[in-house]
Formats: sequence, structure tokens, C-alpha cells
Amino acid sequence: MIPYSRTEREVEAVVRRITHSLVKALRQVREFAGLSDAALLEVVGASVNLFFPAGAVVFRKGATSDGLYVVLSGRVIVADEPGGPEVAQIGPGDYFGEQSLLLETTRSHSVAAVQDAEILVLPASSFQRLLEGNPVLAGQVEDKLRARLAATDGPGSAGQGPAAG
Repeated sequence: MIPYSRTEREVEAVVRRITHSLVKALRQVREFAGLSDAALLEVVGASVNLFFPAGAVVFRKGATSDGLYVVLSGRVIVADEPGGPEVAQIGPGDYFGEQSLLLETTRSHSVAAVQDAEILVLPASSFQRLLEGNPVLAGQVEDKLRARLAATDGPGSAGQGPAAG
């Protein structure tokens, strides 16, 4: 058997920055921008991309938390109930669903697509592992959650801030 050795060009290809489109999309999420390519590829590998046509409900208030939702394209609306007053709109480069995951509660709001939306869903267990392995990311996500809760006067509030859990 001939031992495999990489050529200089192959090594360069391995070292070069990943250009996978989902990795690029995740780099647009401010909190994920500092993650390594390996961490982002792990997120991509553990996640599923779902399409929600405009008007489709992503999840309802009171539902069990199943993952973190990252908007890749389109927009979603956060409301106390589907069709209810808007609490926030979330678009590409942002995420929702962290509140119920971090606080270990059911969903505090309903979320529906206001435009056709492609959403990357990272399962709860994978999200937890990601946070455990990246303390800086964990702190940033917790900071964003605190800001969202402050804007809505706390978990489950129907205030006017962007909390969506």
C-alpha cells in the first residue's frame, strides 16, 4: 500500500477559508461570525434547512422548544398569537428560539413567515453543545437574550421588543 501524502496544493486547499454557502450565511449572524470553520461546519451538519411560504406558522406560543432558528432568507414575524399584533420582525442574519432553549421553557411567542423564508434549524442538543464549546458565543447569545427580554419586559411578555422564544 502506498502511503497517502498531500501535495502542497492540497494542503493549501484544506487551509483556505471554507466557501460553503451555509457557512457564509452563518457568518452573517453577528454572534456566529467569530466561530471557526470547523464549528460552523458542525452547525451545518447538525441542522436542517426548512422552507416556510409566506403566511406559514413556524411555531406556536406554548410549543415545546426543539431548536434554534436562523433566518437565511425572507422574514418572519413574532407575535403573541398568529395573526396578532407584531412584536418583531426577524430577517436574514438573525435568529430566534434561543429564549425557550436557554430558559428551558415552552415557546413564549408564535412565529410565522411574513415572506417566503428559508430557515436553518439547529436542534436543541446541538445548540447546547455549540454553546458549551464556545463560551464567547454563549455570552453573546445570553447578552442578546437579556436585551430582548428587557425590550419585552420579561419572558412571555407581549411587549414591543424582539424576543421570540
